[in-house]
Amino acid sequence: MATTKKQKIDPRQVKQFLADAEKKAVAARKNLEIDEETAYQTAYQAVLKASLALMLSHGERPRVQLGHHVAILEFAQKHLDPAHASTFDLFDRMRRKRNDSFYDIAIISEVEAGEAVNAVDGYLKVVDADIRKRIP
Repeated sequence: MATTKKQKIDPRQVKQFLADAEKKAVAARKNLEIDEETAYQTAYQAVLKASLALMLSHGERPRVQLGHHVAILEFAQKHLDPAHASTFDLFDRMRRKRNDSFYDIAIISEVEAGEAVNAVDGYLKVVDADIRKRIP
């Protein structure tokens, strides 16, 4: 079964998802001083929103099914410069750790949260530049 489906490109929708990702990134940075777990989870949400914006800018969206977060991140990795492979390794670790902290017990350190927030800031710039190639 395909993990994505075609959809008409809606520039307004793409820009809204990217704006939402940027708000999540700001919230993640602000939460670093209050709660590492919240900062980490919010940074992960920013990654997902930005990756979804990228996907939508290509005229695709994920199917709602088990593993759709993986499908979103795999799509983004496939469509961005391979030089960002290590960033996607980090995002996959974030996904797993976020699941552990949400559904079980996992401690997220200040260092991990800081690394996640910093990675998101750079990732948003890369995604924004890529989307601007298709949607000015």
